[in-house]
Amino acid sequence: MKYRDIILLAFVFIAINSFAQSDTINQTDENGLRQGYWTKNHPNGNPVYEGYFKNGKPVGKMKRYYETGELRVILDFNESGESAGVKFFYDTGEPAAEGLYYKEQKDSLWTYYSYYTGTITTTENYTKGFKNGLEKHFYENGQVSEEIEWVNNAKHGIWNQYFDDGTIKLKTRYSFNKVNGPYSFYWPNGNLFILGHYVDNKRHGNWTFFTDDGKKKTEIKYNYGKAENEDKIIEQNQEYFKMVEENLGKFEDPTIEDVMPGGGMY
Repeated sequence: MKYRDIILLAFVFIAINSFAQSDTINQTDENGLRQGYWTKNHPNGNPVYEGYFKNGKPVGKMKRYYETGELRVILDFNESGESAGVKFFYDTGEPAAEGLYYKEQKDSLWTYYSYYTGTITTTENYTKGFKNGLEKHFYENGQVSEEIEWVNNAKHGIWNQYFDDGTIKLKTRYSFNKVNGPYSFYWPNGNLFILGHYVDNKRHGNWTFFTDDGKKKTEIKYNYGKAENEDKIIEQNQEYFKMVEENLGKFEDPTIEDVMPGGGMY
């Protein structure tokens, strides 16, 4: 066989093989359900995603990519395609978040990582899309900075904050997204700074302020958010209360959109 014929046969083999491969990609069955290997590319030719389907549902590992080509998400589906372990990555390749989806809803423990340090920033717990259990935020040194308890997507239970050495900073409770009950705020040395009480996010009853060495400084009496002795509200206390009131019930949940816009299941 001549060299020219060998080259020609090689080209024919490559063409047939390429056609056969393309013929098995992105296929649907007679019912229109996706079957087998599926992939899609960005306009620049880099893949958007790649993975396998069975009867219209993803199975096994599915990968999604940034337009620049870096791995963005790995989803590991179970046989039914209803749940998947998921790992999100920053465009640097470092982990951004990981958790579990059940029918495209968050489930079980979710963990989020800092873009800058790689340390854990937040952990939260879900039950089929509903946030339940303790949400924790962390300092870079690994110490817990904040704890908030959730019941069926409502802040309900403890709300604690800590200094970066683990010393308690704030201690109170939520009742269905509103702060209710005793409220205490501490100096970094562990001494009590403020002691008071909330009723549905409103200061109520006696609020006592202390110096950092533990001495009582002033006391203010409130009636459902209105001070009865406003002359005792010094500027320092006003600024502190302004900060507290602006944040009551308004702590944002970390989401996939936070760590990578457009994030989702598939």
